[in-house]
Amino acid sequence: MAEVWILVADRARARLFSLGPGAPRLIEIGDFVNPGARIPGHELEHAPPPRVHDRFGAGRHAIEAHTPPREKAALQFAAMLGAHLKHAHDEQRYRDLVLIAPPRFLGALNAALGARLGETVLMRVPKNLTRNPANEIREALPRRLFKRGAVATG
Repeated sequence: MAEVWILVADRARARLFSLGPGAPRLIEIGDFVNPGARIPGHELEHAPPPRVHDRFGAGRHAIEAHTPPREKAALQFAAMLGAHLKHAHDEQRYRDLVLIAPPRFLGALNAALGARLGETVLMRVPKNLTRNPANEIREALPRRLFKRGAVATG
């Protein structure tokens, strides 16, 4: 079992790294792409918004969706990542988790993880590092995470 998994994500892409006890480097073990993030907003909507007829007069207007299409795609991506992490944790493939994501997507990930899995999160880093190389991601994390025994004590 890996001690710690590190998820580096934004609304379009997620990279998953593994870190064992005393490990000097991150090992990339997964790469996920959200196809909905690359589709133009008008193509995400399958139907035009519903229309409402005014009670008085001949006017009518469209009702805007409560959640914009890009936001829906991001929430679905966060839910998919959360399901993957839950499944892997149930299989004891890792013990603790580190989340690195822009603040807004970090909130979506926290919601997708739920309370039980949220307790395994050692730290949350509100940055977008998905395009950074592994060595730069490692530098964004505290050194104590890479010392033998530090992972076990949190």
